[in-house]
Amino acid sequence: MAAPKSNLSDLMKSPEAAALLKNKEALARIMRSPDTKSLMEMLNRQAGGSLKGAADAAMKGDARALTDMVEHLMKSTEGAEIVGRINSTFSKK
Repeated sequence: MAAPKSNLSDLMKSPEAAALLKNKEALARIMRSPDTKSLMEMLNRQAGGSLKGAADAAMKGDARALTDMVEHLMKSTEGAEIVGRINSTFSKK
């Protein structure tokens, strides 16, 4: 089964993403979830030592490197499945 095509930039522009970013309780739940921890471990493995630098650059307005990492991760079956579970878990609430 092929992994779904990543559409991260469209996702980040969605009203749902904007609403989630404003909901501190939902964000805290996401950050504590086992799937999020798995996703972060995957990103760390994939990025080697560059995840922190990419995150720092994103905080300063240049999200290109971080977006590239996430899009690459989303092309993997495991990454897409984890993101799908996170999305379905929190879109129901």
